[in-house]
Amino acid sequence: MKTRKAVAILAIITAWVTAAAQSAPASASAAPEHYFFYHLVFLRRPANAPPLDADAVQKLQEAHLANIRRLAKEGKLVLAGPFLDDTPLRGIFALKTESMDEARQWTLTDPAVQANRFAPEFHIWVQPTSKFSTPPESNPMEDYALVIYNKGDKFQPLNTPDIRPVITRHLAFLKSQREGGKMAVGGPFKDGSGDSLGLLIFATTPEEASQIVAQDPFVVAGEVKPEVHPWMTQKGVLPK
Repeated sequence: MKTRKAVAILAIITAWVTAAAQSAPASASAAPEHYFFYHLVFLRRPANAPPLDADAVQKLQEAHLANIRRLAKEGKLVLAGPFLDDTPLRGIFALKTESMDEARQWTLTDPAVQANRFAPEFHIWVQPTSKFSTPPESNPMEDYALVIYNKGDKFQPLNTPDIRPVITRHLAFLKSQREGGKMAVGGPFKDGSGDSLGLLIFATTPEEASQIVAQDPFVVAGEVKPEVHPWMTQKGVLPK
């Protein structure tokens, strides 16, 4: 069973990484793309989060943002941003480390995590090392649509023969969205834990992103179920 699960996870990684590579501009002199297994952290509001008054919330938010800036300056954090809808999912971090222990240690420096206002959920996220940029601190925030791909009602291991044509169409779909400037970044979770399989970020509205991913062959086949959220990050971090 463990071997079958590992094969399925490897198939997901291979499919999405191949799509990302295919979407890069072709150039005879271009350097080969390098990939890194970042740690993607979902920050969720726990059910037992302590109540705070408005002043305490403001102070905690300021400390939370200061810690984000520190991690970014130290080269530990490459992407962060809040969700703009009213759900328990409040934000994400993408940390530049392949060590789960290191990712946990860095996340636990967040005052909001220490105060149990945020509960972290960790995933290993495969991305090109060239995907993230470091903009000036003066840059404003910019809106995106973030899509989590969860296991669908008809999810099956991706190494089964009947799913291979769907994988081919899925790769073509991702390539078209990247080349068309719609998808800013996307990739699978290597760990394969829980129901979440990967993350896509679109330079569109949530409504448009919902319409786009509804056409993904993986979604049509019931392999994955998209969860769409309005989200933002600092302008210039992601291509748009």
